[in-house]
Amino acid sequence: MTPDRDLSKIMSGLLEALNTSGTAVIIVGDTGQELIRWYANVSAAAILGYTVDELYATPVMNTIAEVQRPLIAQLSASFRGGQPMPPALELLLQHKDGTHLPVEAALGVCEIDGTRVYAVVFRPSGGHQHQLSLLEADRIGLVAALAAGFAHEINNPLTSVLLNLRSLRKQLASLPDAVQPQALRCLDDITTGAERIASNVRALQTLATRSSTQEVDLAAVVTSALRLVAPTLEPRAQVIRHITSVQPVTGEESRIGQAVLAMMLFSSSGFNSEVPSTSNRIVVAVEQRAHDVVVEVSDNGHDLTAAEAQGAFDPFFRSSARGAGVGVGLGVARSVATTLGGEVMLAPRPGGGAVITMRLPAASHA
Repeated sequence: MTPDRDLSKIMSGLLEALNTSGTAVIIVGDTGQELIRWYANVSAAAILGYTVDELYATPVMNTIAEVQRPLIAQLSASFRGGQPMPPALELLLQHKDGTHLPVEAALGVCEIDGTRVYAVVFRPSGGHQHQLSLLEADRIGLVAALAAGFAHEINNPLTSVLLNLRSLRKQLASLPDAVQPQALRCLDDITTGAERIASNVRALQTLATRSSTQEVDLAAVVTSALRLVAPTLEPRAQVIRHITSVQPVTGEESRIGQAVLAMMLFSSSGFNSEVPSTSNRIVVAVEQRAHDVVVEVSDNGHDLTAAEAQGAFDPFFRSSARGAGVGVGLGVARSVATTLGGEVMLAPRPGGGAVITMRLPAASHA
């Protein structure tokens, strides 16, 4: 039995297995002028409310939510132009009855007779919660990476609160004029510590909770992410901020925050946490570039290898150096940016280290 002779049988068996498992599969050809559906399985048609024959007769763009059709056209053009394609995207499809259906799609691409062909495997985003998608699992990695540092960040102000409460309790037994200033200072310390806790918890809740699409201040998102990730970054390197006022971008604040967080954590993994050095630097910049808003995270850590540059965007990325210390790659960042019509790039930094750049289009007010 030769592989070539039985390839059609293997593919037939694979497609049958996908149908049985309820996995939706479509194959779309991109001619440069339009998207043409080459294949759709029973599960894909059922999720969208069609029979297979009906789905074949329905233009590809008609199964995309109208609000996202310009984005799909833009992504198609950018992928043809050579922009890297993320392993997964969160998209909004349109059911036969007109309702919108959020899905998470895994993508693959090849070229057949000069036509770019996309293989898309997708499922509704609100599917079985016990079956974690790649992006969901990578987001869990983000939370796990933050947990230890964030616990430290909470415990420090809480310790101050408790110590001041004990001191205040003793002084409240009797309050002569001589001790009132000291009591007030204790109260100020308590207030400052409590506000610091509340601020950090709010920032974490923003990252963990789905929100509606709206205009987002990217400078504020980066500032909030820096506050959360400081316990992880600061023991490894001095963090230098260059954050300027920028136009808003359109998207989910929580998703954009997750992308920024992944960039910072990946950058921090370029240093050996066991050998801290005062020369270690992580530079976080936010700036306006023409009609785009750009977040750039650069470091002077170890040199970025070709394997790391290629694999950093894969879910569950691991390497002997970058990403290993925190277990987080850049797949989340690229997926979020691409879905919003932007991009994320990773490159070696001149002089050593790495530069991660996320570009998002500024919100249009036309």
